[in-house]
Amino acid sequence: MEVTPAPNGGFGWIVVFAAFMQHVLSLGVAYTLGIYYKPFLEVFPVLPSTAAWVAALHLGILFGIGPVAGWLMGKIGTSGVSFAGSLIAGLGCIGAAFATSIYVVIVCLGLISGIGTGFMFISSVTAVSRWFDTRRALATGLAVSGAGFGIFLFAPLVRLMLSHYGREGALLIEGGLAFQGCVFALLLRPLPRRSLRPVAYAAKKSSLTLQLREDRPNKLAIFDDEQEESIPLGAARRFSITENGDVPQPRTEKKQNMGDIVRNWMFWVFGFSQFLTFLSASGPLVFLYNRAVNDLSVEVMQAAYIISIMGIANTAGRLVFGALGNIFPRSRLFLLSGAIMTYGLATAISTLGTSFVSVALYAVVFGAGYGCMFALTTVVLVDHFGIELFGPIYGNIGIFRGFACIVGPPFAGWLISVTGANHTILFILKGSLGFCGGAALLLIPIVKRIRS
Repeated sequence: MEVTPAPNGGFGWIVVFAAFMQHVLSLGVAYTLGIYYKPFLEVFPVLPSTAAWVAALHLGILFGIGPVAGWLMGKIGTSGVSFAGSLIAGLGCIGAAFATSIYVVIVCLGLISGIGTGFMFISSVTAVSRWFDTRRALATGLAVSGAGFGIFLFAPLVRLMLSHYGREGALLIEGGLAFQGCVFALLLRPLPRRSLRPVAYAAKKSSLTLQLREDRPNKLAIFDDEQEESIPLGAARRFSITENGDVPQPRTEKKQNMGDIVRNWMFWVFGFSQFLTFLSASGPLVFLYNRAVNDLSVEVMQAAYIISIMGIANTAGRLVFGALGNIFPRSRLFLLSGAIMTYGLATAISTLGTSFVSVALYAVVFGAGYGCMFALTTVVLVDHFGIELFGPIYGNIGIFRGFACIVGPPFAGWLISVTGANHTILFILKGSLGFCGGAALLLIPIVKRIRS
């Protein structure tokens, strides 16, 4: 029998570090695409809604390519998918640097780089989830906090590169940085498998002892004259040990498949919530920099610092809420719902602010709430659906995220052009959608309580 218990440490922390760096590189590129929005409008004579397709397609594919990434991980593993993603993301950035049309930029930076960063992002999250179970919330929070650090690092870096090297030079450098992900991809090793040999109970029934291990209460120790084997209780429960010492026969258990999950009402509640949440978040992620520059006349470098502040808060939110999810496992869903509703409400209220300080304060609230959403969504999904199908489930939830990111920015660009290049109505609408997305999650405990 082959079992793969989660080590909850050891080389798993190296995997966490590698996943952290993949988040820095992939989401650092993805979440700072809004800084290119104005240069694209200056170079290419197109409508704002057309230029918005670059970020829209990139973010949409990043989150929506989950099913493809999940299928590939089953074929070549998390390390192979992450390595390929780093190469693809870098090539897309380099192709966009030489583009002479906005439509070529959309294909290279939106489509191709989006595929690459999606592979990097999803494979790293999946790798960490497989190496941890009891510490999964903390490990996932540490890994995904790389996204916030990436935003903090890339926002002023992109602004400086645009000032010194122009659009072409900045994209070439970003392509080179994406290639560095190949190094970290090699560290996303799969769990080592070990085989537990069946014990012949009939032959050694006099010397066989089974007991719970004191040092690992979730393990069952099997002792005989020659060896000790420790197996997880979940695996031990699949054996029926008879009183007369017969060889144990494994009990058959019905395992869930993806069809069972799709027919589960909770899956659709999660999907609807994630659709509204990302429809809301695509507003600040793409247009906060431009709102600060165009609506509030904030200096361009200061506006880049606002994105960096959002990145710091994002990192803090992922770490803090990841730790809170570890401490209060039964409250993870409520923490997730509350954080999403809070940053949705803050997005709508932020339109009252008229200064750099007010926008910076909003960036803190939004960044922390958005970071919480990423830190806790993975563990909440595992809590409700189990780890066995986590990859496919997370990938299919990504379809809702991807669709929201694809339709959100172009619609926002159209709304901005209709309302006279002002972002007020956009942020009020996006904030309302975010609040509803967080509130939708509360349907799960309410319906469960009514049914029980």
